[in-house]
Amino acid sequence: MRNNKQKLGTVTIVNHKIDNLEWAFQFNDDVPVKIAEYINGKREMHLTIGDTSTSNIVFSDGKGNTFKIFAREKGGSK
Repeated sequence: MRNNKQKLGTVTIVNHKIDNLEWAFQFNDDVPVKIAEYINGKREMHLTIGDTSTSNIVFSDGKGNTFKIFAREKGGSK
């Protein structure tokens, strides 16, 4: 088998640093909901969920939609 390489074009990736930084979640194309904002320190957000049956993070958009991340036993149904 012979390798034939052709230049098909270029790809440019632009990483624009956000100056006035906040983090949000969004359901579908609805309006994003802010969950945190940058004040001082590291410019990153961490979500930590523990290892108990009551460990969870719930996001709600104020219109009845919720998104829940939670800990459970492997293979559990809830």
